Amino acid sequence: MTVRTVRTVRTVRRRTAVAAVAAALTAGALLAAPAAATPSAPVLPAVPAVPAAGATLPMTALSTGLPDKPYSDPTGLNNAGVVVGYAWASGQGSTSSAIRWNADRSPAVLPPLPGEDNAQALGVNDAGTVIGTSWSLPRSWAEATAVRWSAGGTPTALAPLPGDTYSRPVAISASGIVAGVSSHGGEDHAVAWRPDGTAVALAPLPGDTRSEAFDVNSAGFAVGVSGTGGAGEPHAVVWSPDGTATAFVTDPGAVRSWARRINDAGAVVGWADLPEPGLGTLRHGLLRSAGGVLHDLGPYTYPDALNSSGEAVGDYQPDPQVPRNHAARWSPQGVLTALDPAPPGGRTIATDINDSGTAVGYAWDGIPSRQYQSGRIWARGGGAAENLDPTGATNSARLVNNSGLVVGLWLLRGAGDLYPHHVAAVWRP
Repeated sequence: MTVRTVRTVRTVRRRTAVAAVAAALTAGALLAAPAAATPSAPVLPAVPAVPAAGATLPMTALSTGLPDKPYSDPTGLNNAGVVVGYAWASGQGSTSSAIRWNADRSPAVLPPLPGEDNAQALGVNDAGTVIGTSWSLPRSWAEATAVRWSAGGTPTALAPLPGDTYSRPVAISASGIVAGVSSHGGEDHAVAWRPDGTAVALAPLPGDTRSEAFDVNSAGFAVGVSGTGGAGEPHAVVWSPDGTATAFVTDPGAVRSWARRINDAGAVVGWADLPEPGLGTLRHGLLRSAGGVLHDLGPYTYPDALNSSGEAVGDYQPDPQVPRNHAARWSPQGVLTALDPAPPGGRTIATDINDSGTAVGYAWDGIPSRQYQSGRIWARGGGAAENLDPTGATNSARLVNNSGLVVGLWLLRGAGDLYPHHVAAVWRP
């Protein structure tokens, strides 16, 4: 399966990210630098070795091994149980360090490129190859160079396309192909790097000038968007391994569209803003099967993760008049199964699904406060969601591998009811 960058915690909600892309297909990565705050050491409550009554999995906070950077974001997980992400500290001018947590949970710092002082790991495949970015202050993470670390931790730069200045990766396939973005002057160009480091430009659709890749599979097919940065953008794209662009959505009434994920069989999920009589346009989820059949999942549907068999998860809004989204699973044929009703005034969101059909995500009933997030796991057989909360700690599940290992965030309480910091955490099956 494609191992992709987590749309975490950086977890800008999809609608926010979509609005940004629609506005200008900018070079802004979703992993935002931590906001400045007064430095403070985290106080982690003890985690029991066995689940508490009613809980399903024991939680373990992942140490960064860096006393000056106690906080962390997990951004990738492979089937060997390796987790990657980055460590950071509060405070203006603080740096971030790329971290690989080995299967035994021991942390290893992945070095930035020579002469640079910041790095973030953003994904890992089953071979242990890690992707991320490297840069030096005073430049920001948006002015970085894409990096591929070998399983042994050696960094290699993935250069931008000719004429561009910066690069960043977004996904790595099982075969080692990396998809990402090459940019200059705020203009993005989608790119794929082959295992030997050769950069392949992923062309925009005819008439467009910009492009952005979101995912890639082992054969080198990539998905993303193409546009000009003007109104009515972007357009969903599927790229062939040689970089040729094909429109994913051919409905002439589609105003905007996005191709978000692709698996090794060629199934694709995405969204499109389609015309609805009397309502203008509404966002529809789309699922194209490996056989090429495109399923319209209906309005107010947001699939955003895909497993090897073509099952998708995300969320949907069952009542257009009530802004409460519920976690959902879609079969390869586009049939929806509701996973969990949203809490009053809140929502549930499924963020990932493994090849056995186990889905993970979180419930959220405090907008915008994060202290009400609670991790969830849903088995393929259905039934009530299980709560990933053995200690009463606030948490949020993001990724699950084929062994059932869950990765997410442990939200740490600060002054009052604020939860300004978080650490990477795992729940063992």
